[in-house]
Amino acid sequence: MARLYQILDQKKAQPAKKALIAILDTGVDAGHEDISSNYRSLKASNDNDPKGHGTHCAAIAAAVSNNGIGIASFSRDNRFTQVSSVKVLSAGGFGTQKSIIDGMLFAADKGADVLSMSLGGPSNSTRQNAYDKAVSYARKKGAIVVVAAGNSNRNAREFSPANASGVICVSAVNQSLDRAEFSNYVQDIPMAVAAPGVDIYSAIPGNQYTRYSGTSMATPYVAGLLGLMKSLRPELDADQAYAILSQSGKDTRNTKMTGKFILPGATAQALLGK
Repeated sequence: MARLYQILDQKKAQPAKKALIAILDTGVDAGHEDISSNYRSLKASNDNDPKGHGTHCAAIAAAVSNNGIGIASFSRDNRFTQVSSVKVLSAGGFGTQKSIIDGMLFAADKGADVLSMSLGGPSNSTRQNAYDKAVSYARKKGAIVVVAAGNSNRNAREFSPANASGVICVSAVNQSLDRAEFSNYVQDIPMAVAAPGVDIYSAIPGNQYTRYSGTSMATPYVAGLLGLMKSLRPELDADQAYAILSQSGKDTRNTKMTGKFILPGATAQALLGK
């Protein structure tokens, strides 16, 4: 993080746009003290979170930085990204494929630059085909779709939308750069990276904070970094962004199973040039 901020300062980086990161989840507490001033409402019914999962993800991706409370995000001075909510899961944390795909299309139509999806379930050919089409639609609208690998300690290829064509799939690693014991492995996913996913401290509704673990937490780290990248280079597509993340990333203790571990500073350096 220190290297990222140093690079942005050295390069006098200016956002070409304020990138919108859509959190497709249980909702987001839009009034949270560490989210509200970075929050953009797309529909009032999305702006609450009875579960807490979506709020936790939203703050990882785009918490308000330098406000003296809570946590910080990749956008240190809050000019680069904003976050929004598309409620696709119930208060219990469950959703249907229809609710999720409807949310993807809604977010893409609203101009989201990044779709962050900390969700998924067992795949079959019908499900995968439907998600493939939804991801293709979002990509044509200019969005990058980021999806959690899943928490079943199995092959992510068996889960949708992690296995959908055109997504960036995210595995979770711990503080030692080992694959988290719960994280699905991604060696059969074309575009996959790793991010922190164990004991992650972030916001929950009611101006509170707690630690959660999961590929759900790793995913918005990647979404937040992609939002920063899209703010600096709005023309970036998913393939180009993945190439930068992977080439600038760091090996884990089992890179084949996790993908490269994201390094925000090196990513910014690669994006902005020497």
